[in-house]
Amino acid sequence: MLFRDDNKVRVNQNSISTFIGADTKVEGTLITHSSVRIDGTVVGGVVAEGTVVLSQSGEIQGNTIAENIVIAGVIDGNITVKDKTNIEPTGEVYGDISTAKILIDEQSVFQGKCNMNIDRTKSKKGRIRLKETPKANSEAEAAAKTEAKPAAKNEGKSASAEAPKKEEKSAALKVETLE
Repeated sequence: MLFRDDNKVRVNQNSISTFIGADTKVEGTLITHSSVRIDGTVVGGVVAEGTVVLSQSGEIQGNTIAENIVIAGVIDGNITVKDKTNIEPTGEVYGDISTAKILIDEQSVFQGKCNMNIDRTKSKKGRIRLKETPKANSEAEAAAKTEAKPAAKNEGKSASAEAPKKEEKSAALKVETLE
């Protein structure tokens, strides 16, 4: 399968306002309101409102959150990207990726899970499933409520005992804070 170059993240070198040199090691979370290029090492995490460019000599040991990311170095941690993720031939990712679009070179390394959070209303298959989902969800919710009430009465549990289970489910959907 062939990919066109327009699938890659376009990086305007003039838009990068933060630069971590090859001989620099940052310990802690690197937070920037723009784009960043990392040639050195970040031990902690990276949060960028723009694009993260990790060069071949760059390394991130921690979670990364960004608008876009280009990976030519090594990331050991989870990645959350709003738009595009590119893993270049020299790139290595050891962690899970959550992104809208991804391009992984066949020579790169990726060990983890990928969740593509695309807007399902824009895909043909997504529109079909969304039409079916409300009915299926309402039936599943009704069945769950019916089963939950007798279980709580039989076991002597109150409604507050059910609350932590709901919190655990919603906590799994939140983005992990880097500290």
